[in-house]
Amino acid sequence: MSLMRSARRSRGLSAWGLTAAVLVGCSGHQTDELLASARGRIERADVEGARLELKTLLQSQPQSAEGRFLLGKVLHDTGDQASAEAELRRALELGFSETRVLPLLSSAMLGLGQGALLVKQFGLTRLPDAIADAELRTHVAAAEAADGHLDEADGQIAQALAEAPEFSKALLLRAKLTQARGDEAKALAQVQAVIDRRADSHEAWQLKGELLLRAHARGAAAERGPALAALLESTRLQPDNVAAHVEVIGLHLLHGDVAAANAQWVALHKAAPRHAETLFHEAVLAGHKGDFKRVRELCQQLLRAKPDDPRVLLLAGQAELNLGALAQAEAHFSKVAQLAPKAAMPRRWLARVQVQAGQTGKALALLRPLADGQPPDPQALLQIAEIQLLGGDHRGAEGTYARLAKLKPTDPRARTGLALARLQQGEQVDQAFVELRAVAGADPGTVADLALVSARLGRHDLAGALQAIDALGVKMPGQPLPDHLRGRVALQRRDRDGARQAFEAALAKDADYLPALAGLAMLDLAAAKPAAAKARLEALLVRQPQHTGAMMALAEISARSTNQLDEAVRWLDKAIKSDPSNPVPRLVLIDQLMGARQLKPALVAAQAAVAALPEQGDLLDRLGRLQLMAGDHQQALSSFNKLASLRPKSALPQLRAADAHASAGNLPAMAAAVRRATELEPHSLQVQQAQATLALRQGKPEHALAVARTLQTRYPDDAVGYRLESDVEMRRQRYDAAASALRKAVSRRQAGDSALRLHTALMLAGKTSEAEQLATDHRKRHPDDLSLDLQLADMVMAGGDLAGAEERYRALLARQPGNVVTLNNLAYVMARQQRPGGVAVAEKALALAPGTPALMDTLALCLAAEQQLPRAISVQTQAVATAPDMPQFRLRLARLHLQAGDKASARSELDRLASLGSAFNRQAEVVELLRGL
Repeated sequence: MSLMRSARRSRGLSAWGLTAAVLVGCSGHQTDELLASARGRIERADVEGARLELKTLLQSQPQSAEGRFLLGKVLHDTGDQASAEAELRRALELGFSETRVLPLLSSAMLGLGQGALLVKQFGLTRLPDAIADAELRTHVAAAEAADGHLDEADGQIAQALAEAPEFSKALLLRAKLTQARGDEAKALAQVQAVIDRRADSHEAWQLKGELLLRAHARGAAAERGPALAALLESTRLQPDNVAAHVEVIGLHLLHGDVAAANAQWVALHKAAPRHAETLFHEAVLAGHKGDFKRVRELCQQLLRAKPDDPRVLLLAGQAELNLGALAQAEAHFSKVAQLAPKAAMPRRWLARVQVQAGQTGKALALLRPLADGQPPDPQALLQIAEIQLLGGDHRGAEGTYARLAKLKPTDPRARTGLALARLQQGEQVDQAFVELRAVAGADPGTVADLALVSARLGRHDLAGALQAIDALGVKMPGQPLPDHLRGRVALQRRDRDGARQAFEAALAKDADYLPALAGLAMLDLAAAKPAAAKARLEALLVRQPQHTGAMMALAEISARSTNQLDEAVRWLDKAIKSDPSNPVPRLVLIDQLMGARQLKPALVAAQAAVAALPEQGDLLDRLGRLQLMAGDHQQALSSFNKLASLRPKSALPQLRAADAHASAGNLPAMAAAVRRATELEPHSLQVQQAQATLALRQGKPEHALAVARTLQTRYPDDAVGYRLESDVEMRRQRYDAAASALRKAVSRRQAGDSALRLHTALMLAGKTSEAEQLATDHRKRHPDDLSLDLQLADMVMAGGDLAGAEERYRALLARQPGNVVTLNNLAYVMARQQRPGGVAVAEKALALAPGTPALMDTLALCLAAEQQLPRAISVQTQAVATAPDMPQFRLRLARLHLQAGDKASARSELDRLASLGSAFNRQAEVVELLRGL
């Protein structure tokens, strides 16, 4: 391909050089020779040379009427109808023949959607040449037909055929009108009659293919083959027949044959490299390959020529949506919706953007007219049901799915969704599972099968999940997914050998299937074989060096196996360089650094990410939160304001701004931000939680309780309202009331850490025996979850009973010997009691999670307790270097220096702590130590 492009470029440059030389050294009398040269190039299909030669001519001779006409013809034939119309009208103004101009000009006007103007300006015009007049009449007829004026179109066709009975374009348009009236068999016969008379008519073969294609798309008896054969014959007869190429590409894409579609596009590009349809379908194919950055580039190029083209706007919006640029996607889809207010597709895409931006209310309002239309739009109903499920409105979702099922009784998505809605409500569960099995059994697709697997796993029905996976495997015999799912079930059963066999079976079907590779890597980690885990994914990178998923998995292994943050960061940096437009590796990098309390590097990473992808809202959100954590309220507000400009209809930026104002102690500004969020999304759960938080800060607990009661009424089966009520009561130190609310939360959906909170409330209320019983019951139901027992031990330690805490931590270690938190806390209480052995315990914790600053801090405390001061200072210095934003580690380092008699080093650390002022809440200790110096 590159050699062909070079050859064309060389011809164009030669034409330029030749023409320039002629113009420099010639007079105006030689214009005819230049026009003759251009005509010759057009006849030889050297459109690039002709275009360049004509543009050069018109720079010197702008009043050349034929030059304008010929350039208009070249532009028309290469698909640039807007420029063609301008040149052809200029040719008319300069007096060039209407007989030659109007057939082309009318065609260009049709291409630009100017049918009404065409009828108004040239509908009554008659040309002296019969063929030219027939062509003009045919174009006027096409304009009338496009506006639904079929009788007027018939009249124009009759006039065209009266003058030129064998004029193919008129005969073919008559066939199209016949088809528009519903008589497809007659239309096909009329087209075949043209082919029988003129087998070389590429237009006739194209129309035959289109008619067969329409029948095929409707599921009629016509097959794909004849339609494809007719269209390919059209392209053979006329290689630059763009419309036929486009139909072939569309037919291949309809059947999922992207390779064949791409091969046809290559033929189109060879015949018409500059045509708008060539660029458009390159963008379509780039989208199928997932290259949305290329789609964006091509759409921007197309929109510069035709800024109101609905197809291009839709494609551009889809590209921006996939690139995470929600504001730009919304702008494109909104424009299409304005251009075609009755069209359903732009509304559906716009609603998808709004849902992704958290604007579910706006999305529902946009979809309702489609769902309530006559007939209702099934896709809109499906979207509404999914939004309702997402928002927890399970009854509403059930009703919507029921409407969809009634409208399309055999649609598996409707029946599947209806069953899932009932499952999520906890009603008619057995019947819902029966329905899911029935849909899965009847539908050759896998939507219901996957939903059934997910529902069984969600209820820990592992036997039922395996049965559903077996059924799925029958439908996907050569695919790795069923085996991978069996591996997940085996993991839930703690059958590591079975999981390994299942993951290996998945890889036997697809050696590069990342989920199974990651599953095996996690098993390697559990077996203390981090090198083997890494080797699996590194082998994938040898085969696919740009596989960002493998790089991210390696980053996770590095962080989890040896806690080597530097190595994890290196892998994530590679993933970012491999796919710089993908925000996910950047988000993971920022989150890993935040999780390790590496706030400054996280801030630097967030700043770099936003600079690279300024329209990615999630990255802006991370940047603002990090700026807030660093105490830079103004910069955080600036980031959240930019986020608001990207997502003007989302409440999230306003809620983030409220957090920033709250952190700065500016309650009036916080209240204003919460009010704006409420105006945008009054029923949002996050907004209502912010209202309650604001009420508590304003000293209005009753208002906060009212919000909690509203949530309890709106979401009676969810824990959220009761958890919020407990927050209010805990703030008021009414621990019995908090415990009462949490008892209700524990038994509801999305309980989260309600049991942990209940344990705390019971302990604070003095109900120790009930708290102990809660922990005992939780231990029986969840033997691997140490959270309640660990919290109980922590509370015993906080109460000053170090020996009692040590006893509890040792009991926990008997259940989970490798629990890092338990090891760390045990080492801490041993050091506080000056008991030997704490160093060994702390070293074991640090070996399991090396590089963790908090574990280094505990080890340093233990070393000091066992009189190993030099090493204690070394370890604590490393902790400070790893987490420079954690001043409590620096305070311990100062104390260790004092303990070792190094006053100068102690003063240096204390002075740095003193400079923090109120940002460090232990300044009294700092002042006392400085006075001692």
